[in-house]
Amino acid sequence: MTLREMPALLRTSAVPFRQIDTVMDNLFNDFFNTVSRTPFNTVAQKSNYPRVDIRESRDAVIVDATVPGLNKEDISIDYEDGFLKISADKQENALDDFVHREIHRSSFSRWFSVDEDTYNTTDINASLLNGILSIRILKKAELVKPPPRKIAVT
Repeated sequence: MTLREMPALLRTSAVPFRQIDTVMDNLFNDFFNTVSRTPFNTVAQKSNYPRVDIRESRDAVIVDATVPGLNKEDISIDYEDGFLKISADKQENALDDFVHREIHRSSFSRWFSVDEDTYNTTDINASLLNGILSIRILKKAELVKPPPRKIAVT
């Protein structure tokens, strides 16, 4: 699949400073994973939190993000100038008695570029159910393909 064939939301390279952000995230994650007080083997982590699935249907694109432990009041979804931003700022009052910790409890943000020629950016909906945040962006009406139909043979 070439970059042009990808759904527009997968093309995150256009997001300002995304490469720098990824490098810094990896640097900090590598550092903090090596200074962990755990006697157990650490699990390699990739810092693109929350994890997302992006699906494209006939009439929309749907972004599903894993946000366990968050309430809808903790989550912020913003759209501006062709970019969708998912963020949250939830700090738990956790005791410092961990010997190993992998559950993400800090703030995060993810950016996705949205093709304004394809998607109706004035009609973005979101829902949260069982730790999965679903964001649905409808395609422009003129770009929605008609559903397949059965042709009767006479």
